[in-house]
Parts: sequence; C-alpha cells; structure tokens
Amino acid sequence: MPIVNATTTISIDTVYQRVLALANKEQRGYITPQEFNLHANQAQHDIFEQYFYDLAKYVNITKKSEPTNSPTQNTTVEPDFSSMVNLIREKLSIYEGTPVALVNSNGNLSRPALAASVYRTGRYFFSTGAERIPLQKTEWDMRPFIKESWDAVAASPFHQVYQQPARYLYHENSDGSISVYAESAATTPITSGVSVEVIAAPPTPVNWAYVVVNENALYDANLSVDFNLHRSEETNLVVKILELAGITINKPGLVQIASNEETQNTNEKQ
Repeated sequence: MPIVNATTTISIDTVYQRVLALANKEQRGYITPQEFNLHANQAQHDIFEQYFYDLAKYVNITKKSEPTNSPTQNTTVEPDFSSMVNLIREKLSIYEGTPVALVNSNGNLSRPALAASVYRTGRYFFSTGAERIPLQKTEWDMRPFIKESWDAVAASPFHQVYQQPARYLYHENSDGSISVYAESAATTPITSGVSVEVIAAPPTPVNWAYVVVNENALYDANLSVDFNLHRSEETNLVVKILELAGITINKPGLVQIASNEETQNTNEKQ
C-alpha cells in the first residue's frame, strides 16, 4: 500500500485555506467544504495520473539525447536534481509496491494482472544475486544480429580492456507475455529471475472534515485525510482546485487565474 508519512503528505487544511484566501482575494465567491473535497480528490487524481504520461514523455526525450557515461541511459538516468525522469520517479516511489516475479509459461513470462496490490506495472528487471539489471526492449527478429554483434565485441582486443556490462533484452508477445534473453545468448530464453516494478495503489481519497460551531465549519484534524502526494505538489494542487472550483461556481475569472498559473508551471518544466 502507499506509504503515508510526514514527508509524503500535504496538509489538506493548508491547501483549503490557500484556496479560500485566493478565491476571496479575487472576490470570486465561497467554496464550501463539500465542493472543496470533491475538487480536491479530482485534482489529486489528475496529478497522479499525469505522472505516467510525463514519465513516458521525458524518457523518450532522454533516449534521443546525447549519450552519457551511463551504459543504461535509456532505462536508468544518473542522479541529477534537474532530471525530470528522476523527479517523476521520485514522486511515483510513494506508491510503489513490492516487485512482482514473472511466471514462466512455455518459455514466456506472464505479467501480473491488475489487482488490489497492482495498480500499474513498470520496468522489468533481471536479478543476479543482489543486483537488479533493467531489461531493454528489442525486436525479437533481431536476435541473430545481436548475438553476432556481441560475439564480435567479445573477441576484440578492446573488449579485454573495457568490460561491457551485460544486457538483458525482452520482446513483447501478442498474448501480453514477454520473452527475455541475455544479449550474449540471444537464442536461449530466460525463464526465471525476472520481476516487474509495480505501483501498488493510487493516492488515498482526501477529506477536509469539520464540525459546525456557531453555524461555522471548523476544521477537524482527527477525521480529516491529507493529500498523499509529493510535497512539491502543494502549489499545483491549489491551482487545480481553484480551476475546478471556478467552473463549479461559474466564475470564469477564477478559472482564468488558475489556468494562467498552470500554464506558467508547465512552461517551467520545458
């Protein structure tokens, strides 16, 4: 299940107060707790689902960039605070579950079905003792050429000086399974030791709970449920909730303010 602690939660009351303050500042109307909870859950879900699309986008950009010293650049990016791939993976790590081993069936490995503990599957890994090596996708009919290329490299004098790291490749079959083999033995399938990383579950639904005192809604910390998102998403949450609230209360000006802020945030990622 997702990890919930002080470093991976955002106070729902903090976000609610910021949303109310900005809405009142622009004199755009009051947002009730019920409306806020509805928009808050939608905003959290939108942010979470966007991670997967953004990750695919930035991984493709990384693949097209100039090579670095990392031999596995296309699947694992070297530590870098400015790397969008690393940042998105960090945000998704909050929801990671235990990697699931793939099951062998006639030489092919079956991926786990979506279940209560498997919301999405990610990268494949081959385990060699304590080391987990990411698999790289390839076309199945390229195996003979890959084997010839590997043998040529292994026989070269340069190979004696520089030991090329082992690579493990996979091909997606039409039935949804995958076939895995070592680059150095392209005709012998691997039938064990392969696992897939998983996202266990999406964020827990949030709730700004309250008690009514003198006809006013007062925050109830005991019954409230905070956002289960990376702390850097607080501003993004406020913007998205404002945008959704502006639509609900029919205040185009509030929608425009939020849209402008969201556009600015998107441009800063480019």
